[in-house]
Amino acid sequence: MPDDHHHPHQREHFARIRRVKFFLRFMPRRAVLHKYPLLGRFAAVARKRSYLWSFKTIHIRPALYSGSILSLMPFLGVQLPIALLLAVLLRANFMVLGGLQFITTPATALPIYYGTYQLGKAVISVSGFGHSIEVFDDPALNLSPVNIGNSDHAASDANPAIPPPDLRWNQRLGTRINALLLGGLIAGTALGALLDLLWRLGARQAESHRRKVVARQVASRSTAPPSDPL
Repeated sequence: MPDDHHHPHQREHFARIRRVKFFLRFMPRRAVLHKYPLLGRFAAVARKRSYLWSFKTIHIRPALYSGSILSLMPFLGVQLPIALLLAVLLRANFMVLGGLQFITTPATALPIYYGTYQLGKAVISVSGFGHSIEVFDDPALNLSPVNIGNSDHAASDANPAIPPPDLRWNQRLGTRINALLLGGLIAGTALGALLDLLWRLGARQAESHRRKVVARQVASRSTAPPSDPL
């Protein structure tokens, strides 16, 4: 029967089912877990843990937060195995936690990581947290990158406070890695909070709809006409 002939509440119900099926396409479901590389080895074990597939709030909320943070971390390629480990440790829904990892793909990784890096860099520059001390940060040394490049070893020998070139490179790399991780943590937490809010609103709406359906069913039974006596 076409949707136009359905009751408005039925059309809303079918639309909700279609939305759920759409999102399920991007989630590692129990029935197809064995088809995933590497994860397939743990499919039998994962299927026995019911909380990995439960949509109760107690299992959804940790999945939203941990999945959001993990999806913005620079772990492209190994996110799903880490997601399964986190789901087991946190007793979280693996479908949601794993599905969030598809936010970061080879096509989206570069702009996402660039954004999280800039966010982490800004936080580090303001707070100093996560900043590796570099020789350029000490104004008392009065060194410029040009002078350092021309006399790396001489400067290191003359002033033991100046780290050697390989150490300075490691310090810069350490700060950049910290910025990437810190930015992913902050942005992932914010994304998790947003998804948590949307989940709560959706759950509240679904509960309100369920109560209305139950009330209509009770009202229809109480007002049904009596059957004709034989």
